[in-house]
Amino acid sequence: MNHFLKIILALLFVSTTAEAQINITFSGTSASVIVPESITDVTYQVNGADVIILSTNLTTEYTYTVSGSSSDGSLTINGSYKLTLRLNGVNLTNNHGGAAIDVECGKRIAVVLVPGTVNMLSDAALGAQKAAFYFSGHPEFEGSGTLNVRGKLKHAIASKEYMELKSDVGCINVLEAVSDGLHCGKGKENNEHNYFLMKGGTVNITNVGGDGVDADDYGVIKIEEGNLNINVVNNSEGLKADSILNVSGGYINIAVKGVDSYAMRANYAMMISGGNIDIVLQGDGTKGIKVKNETASTVNNGGNASISGGTIQILALGDSYIDATNETTKCIGVSIDEEAKALNVKGTESIADDCMFTILSPWKVNPYDYQYNMTAYGIVKLNGTPLEDYTNKTIGVFNGGVCIGIGYFDTPAYGTFRIYSNTATISKALSFKLHDYDADYEYGLTPNQTVKFTSDGCVGMPSTPVVLSAEMDYYGDVNRDKTVTISDVVMMVNYILGNTSVGTFYELNADVNTDGIINISDVVETVNMILGNSPLRLRIGPIE
Repeated sequence: MNHFLKIILALLFVSTTAEAQINITFSGTSASVIVPESITDVTYQVNGADVIILSTNLTTEYTYTVSGSSSDGSLTINGSYKLTLRLNGVNLTNNHGGAAIDVECGKRIAVVLVPGTVNMLSDAALGAQKAAFYFSGHPEFEGSGTLNVRGKLKHAIASKEYMELKSDVGCINVLEAVSDGLHCGKGKENNEHNYFLMKGGTVNITNVGGDGVDADDYGVIKIEEGNLNINVVNNSEGLKADSILNVSGGYINIAVKGVDSYAMRANYAMMISGGNIDIVLQGDGTKGIKVKNETASTVNNGGNASISGGTIQILALGDSYIDATNETTKCIGVSIDEEAKALNVKGTESIADDCMFTILSPWKVNPYDYQYNMTAYGIVKLNGTPLEDYTNKTIGVFNGGVCIGIGYFDTPAYGTFRIYSNTATISKALSFKLHDYDADYEYGLTPNQTVKFTSDGCVGMPSTPVVLSAEMDYYGDVNRDKTVTISDVVMMVNYILGNTSVGTFYELNADVNTDGIINISDVVETVNMILGNSPLRLRIGPIE
């Protein structure tokens, strides 16, 4: 293909793409729709700020870009072919009944959160809608923007079929829901047609009356990557899979306050092979991980529990719960086939010995002690080098001397901080500390930008996290000039020979091989570091 032909084809592609764009813009009590003249199979109606679109297209994937603001408007898209829905800074509330956005198309819907935008959708406590943001098909979320949703009648976001969050999705905040935060259904027995799949991004679910994520009607939940934070109230569940719950990666933080509630529940089977799971059980009769050992046939013939990887921390603070029939239900960390023990397994199961443990963190943050929360993304740099291994380390966020947030690092690229407060804003800048468990020592971290608390706010992004820096000593840097040179070797030799008149000698940095003795072996190792035969090593611990 010659160069000229390539240019012609590229221009045709751009022209075709532009012609397939339909723009919906809200402005107060009105809305406008722009459909290119070349699109003849899309019609629309606009009544005030209510927009109804009908597409009879069966061959072309159209893109609908939604922007603008209205405190009493809605968008309904009807059609029978897959489409792309771009949320480009839309703030839409339906105050007269119905969903804010209702996509009545039983196909794949690519939902793009346009990078750099914040989108807000809300319905009202009237009407017959299933959710503030509803799909009769299967939505696939992508794009690094932010989506905030309030479901004031039932669910916040719901789909009739599966729901997927792709690896590049930004932040989805469910700020409230009368029922579930994220809901998908209906599925079919022996068929994984219905599932919730999370491949990345951050999802924060608070103030919901139902479940955090509910895969209904034989539904499956799969968590592969990303950060998922859920608060659970009475008789509800953080993650509820009517069939199978599968966790292979990511970070899951679930706080359970409500009585007789569950953090993670699967009706037939649960497989945990990776990821980090942090559960706080505060309500009476609550359970961290619950699997019903059913024998009924469903997807993959469940009834099994397998915990073969990842890390799980469960803090069980609740007491027993006595219901109206005088039946007692205990607060249980892991329950398989309903035995009242802190950790009980009955039936077909396997739990690897090193997968469940408790970290003795120096700081504790209970989400239910606070009314408001926000998210921040950060990365730690020590002496200008990004920290690659967060094992046995915790990063805390502080308001004065009080820890109000903990950082969770699923990947060295960035960590997610959930930060809490009982006031909607904090005018004072927040501070950060790193605690190393092995050295039992804390370091102050200096952020490269001011971080202040704002309810439902977000500071930094996974692609551009806040940089938290600390200066540390190197092994072998006995004169503490932040370098390891021949001057350190000379001082170390003089120290070993008993001559300490050459200057201040920092013994903590001199034990290079960490055997508790400063001798010629440490000199040899220091020389190797200078020659490049051994890497420089940070010494984590006291500086004096």
